[in-house]
Amino acid sequence: MRKYDVISALSEETSKRVARNEESWKKYLNTASRLYKYPFKDQLLIYAQRPDATACASIEIWNEKMHCWVNKG
Repeated sequence: MRKYDVISALSEETSKRVARNEESWKKYLNTASRLYKYPFKDQLLIYAQRPDATACASIEIWNEKMHCWVNKG
């Protein structure tokens, strides 16, 4: 399966799960509120993989701007 297909399936599955009931929606919004600078689709994929995420950025941003050294992989 292509990477695009895997990501698309994850996004679709997560959006259905989030919209299932009020409690699921609130849990999603809790994560999305911490990641407000990201578009909805990116917030949804972050939530699918790490619902407890408090920050998300590229390796370059972590290493160069935040001075929190992250190794690739």
